[in-house]
Amino acid sequence: MPAQRIVLRKAEAGDLPGLLELYRALNPSDPALTVDEANTAFSAMLRQPGLTVFLAMDGENPVATATLQIVPNLTRAARPYAFIENVVTLETRRGLGYGRAVVRHAVEAAFAANCYKVMLLTGRERPEVHAFYENCGFVQNKTGFQIRQD
Repeated sequence: MPAQRIVLRKAEAGDLPGLLELYRALNPSDPALTVDEANTAFSAMLRQPGLTVFLAMDGENPVATATLQIVPNLTRAARPYAFIENVVTLETRRGLGYGRAVVRHAVEAAFAANCYKVMLLTGRERPEVHAFYENCGFVQNKTGFQIRQD
């Protein structure tokens, strides 16, 4: 873990270049977006109710991210549920606590919004990726991960 406290915050419009760098590290084979495509998609994300992109910062630079989507619900006493998606830490910052901090921050935000569970799926099959999510508090359930507040 870095000596200084990890700064966590919501992404803003000016964070798009750093966020795109993180997403390239997550999915290097994805086709590059044009500037217009990226701006349009990110603007829509920032306006989407219940969707928050969280960043872990190293100084002025985002080095890890996780996206939280809170979904309204009619079951479980009308408590919402949440998904975490697009979790990535720059390779040079892995193992320093940034990824864990941003995932835990997203979970805390979901529980603060009264979500009864937070779900996360990964297509990664590497044991260290599964161990990372388990160390963040998730429980592997069949082919996915979930965490319940109650």
